[in-house]
Amino acid sequence: MVRVIVFFFGFGGSLAMARAPLRLGEVHVWEMQEITLESAQSYANPYADVVCWIELEGPGFARHVHGFWDGGRTFKVHFVATAPGEWRWRSGSNQPGDVRLNRGRGQIHAVAWSEKEKAENANRRGFVSATPNGHALQYADGTPFFLLGDTWLAASTWRLPWRGIRAASGYEPGPGISFEEAVAYRKRQGFNSISFIAAFPN
Repeated sequence: MVRVIVFFFGFGGSLAMARAPLRLGEVHVWEMQEITLESAQSYANPYADVVCWIELEGPGFARHVHGFWDGGRTFKVHFVATAPGEWRWRSGSNQPGDVRLNRGRGQIHAVAWSEKEKAENANRRGFVSATPNGHALQYADGTPFFLLGDTWLAASTWRLPWRGIRAASGYEPGPGISFEEAVAYRKRQGFNSISFIAAFPN
């Protein structure tokens, strides 16, 4: 993920965390990018009072992408580049007097994943959607997608605690299993999705 910090009239540096070495300003397609906007003033109820967005343009793409409040004066926008090439954005909001929310600008250059990298992580092929006939699923590049899932209704509770660890390569489930270890085990078995209730049991 690339974190982009936006200042008044400006665009901060970025760091791409990916396997392939990238030049400054480059990102991979289908990898989430994050833009951070800092408002010029505090708002009584920023969640309700402020609507912010970016106008995003790239190859075959021009859309309005909404952001969200992230505490204090911080607002963020998440997006992905859906095709290789040059991408540009400019920020805006429903608060025309707040120059820090409305005058952000930036650009990135998106590059494709290699076939080897896509073999390591099929999600690098793009979003999953219905096939043209509506009978199956496929990635954005047309590669078939077969949904193989498991259900962990209470995954977000003490039953599978998040420990911030990396599961051992040959981990086998046992007492005290963490969320990360459970995901790693199912991934090794070939599962590609998990369904759970985010706010269980409330």
